[in-house]
Amino acid sequence: LGEVLSIYAIAGVLHTTGKIAFAWLKARRMHKMLKDVPLAEYDNPEGFLGFFAGLRKNIKRDKDWFNEVTAGKSISKMIGMRFEPSQVWLIVRDPLCIRHFLKDSFEKYSKPRPTENPFFYYFQKWVGDGIFTFSHGVGSSDNGHSWLTQRKIAANIFSKANFQNNMGEVFVEKSLRLSELLEREATAGRDVDIQKMFFSFTMDSITRIFWGEDADTLDNATCHYADAYDAAHRALVTWVRPSMAMLLQMSYLPWPFGGYGGLAWKIYEWRSPLYQDFRQACKILDSESNRIVRASREDPKLSSRRDLLALFLQSEAKEKFSSAYMRDMLMNFVIAGRDTTACTLSWAFYVLCANTEVQRRLIEEIDAKLPDRVTPTLKQLSASSMPYLNGVIYEVLRLYPPVPSDSKTCFEDDVFPDGTKIPKGTVCFWQPYALGRDPAVYSEPEAVKPERWIPFTAPAPHDFPVFQAGPRICLGMDMAIFEAKLVVAMLLQRYTFDLKPGEAEKIHYSGTITLAVCNSKQQDSHNLWVKPTKRS
Repeated sequence: LGEVLSIYAIAGVLHTTGKIAFAWLKARRMHKMLKDVPLAEYDNPEGFLGFFAGLRKNIKRDKDWFNEVTAGKSISKMIGMRFEPSQVWLIVRDPLCIRHFLKDSFEKYSKPRPTENPFFYYFQKWVGDGIFTFSHGVGSSDNGHSWLTQRKIAANIFSKANFQNNMGEVFVEKSLRLSELLEREATAGRDVDIQKMFFSFTMDSITRIFWGEDADTLDNATCHYADAYDAAHRALVTWVRPSMAMLLQMSYLPWPFGGYGGLAWKIYEWRSPLYQDFRQACKILDSESNRIVRASREDPKLSSRRDLLALFLQSEAKEKFSSAYMRDMLMNFVIAGRDTTACTLSWAFYVLCANTEVQRRLIEEIDAKLPDRVTPTLKQLSASSMPYLNGVIYEVLRLYPPVPSDSKTCFEDDVFPDGTKIPKGTVCFWQPYALGRDPAVYSEPEAVKPERWIPFTAPAPHDFPVFQAGPRICLGMDMAIFEAKLVVAMLLQRYTFDLKPGEAEKIHYSGTITLAVCNSKQQDSHNLWVKPTKRS
């Protein structure tokens, strides 16, 4: 046994040394190619952890920290552990360069492989293989076929006819239900957590639109899928983000301890109550997803249904989708269609409560354009018909983008339009949160000024990449904007809103992938308490 252990120890040292040496050589090449790119202005860049040390200190305010350390630089680099290739990051603020890697050189930049990024490894355990995680281009093993197939089928649900009829009808029905419940609270003079209501509203809407089921989580009906989804999301982010450096270091251990998902990671997971919560929530999501898919397959009316799941099931004869594929597809579209709009609505009502003059002017426009509480149509909610409402929504998207940061990994050496050489393996970030606060682009960037969008000219996607840009631009962008406008208009037809006293100074953003409202600077409370008052 002693001899075996000695051999293993020697082999283990050689294995780990080899992995570190290989990674160091790759990282060294990347550093050389990026030597002329200015470093972001974070403390102690030569420390072992590099930017991770500063990020950990500022983890509760990371969006502002990224904005501060990269301000005034069109492109800046951030280096973590210098021997680790996956910790070579570029923060890109130049719209032409953003357009380059999201559109013009689309094939060279894609999602990272799960074995190259610890966060993406666990993110994929949560949402599986879907439109958010499928690779494309040279970074894909199937040349992007899986991503393109899912996108093409899903695009059918966003047809103009389906958008105006099925989706519009659902959003109006659920908005009326939301208004009805608010009336109960307003009559009783009670404060409400309107963010909770918006997450329930979007959940109730997409269960009908995405898989044809009715839900009433708005009135506190139990939805195991929604509960498990939220539990998994928060546990994932709370556990993985502070653990990134440790997970990367453990990945260099010899077999069977090292590697992504190796024994060291398993032990680290086992010791974490947060990870156990994440794992349990994912099991519930698996069970609920299988139930939903099974019920749809057995539905005798499946062929006439127009919900998202039905569209995929109707395509099964050609594509042969598995139940696991269907589960993952649903998960990916839930994060796209539920969380993002709920976050936008939450921040919209925070903005309206914090800026009473904006709320007053918006009500004036709503009363003038939508008298007698008429139900708004798509045309009535357009930027030309209701410019101030459109300006409010775009200000909210500018200041509080639902996905505040995103990235693509370079899979082939490239050159940006400004001449910057991009080595293979570089992670290129664009950060809508920081871009929307750039004083060189927006005068008084922290101020809420809906009039800056009047008259309205739709910004180029790479100038305003809230919904991405290029071939992977958000399929549901028009749906999300229409849904947000509809809810804002219908609620303000009936109520005015004020923040609960003492809440204003608590408001902060969440640490989750989508930018929810927190009423705690420590991000441990996720409420938006407002007082609705019925209008006469």
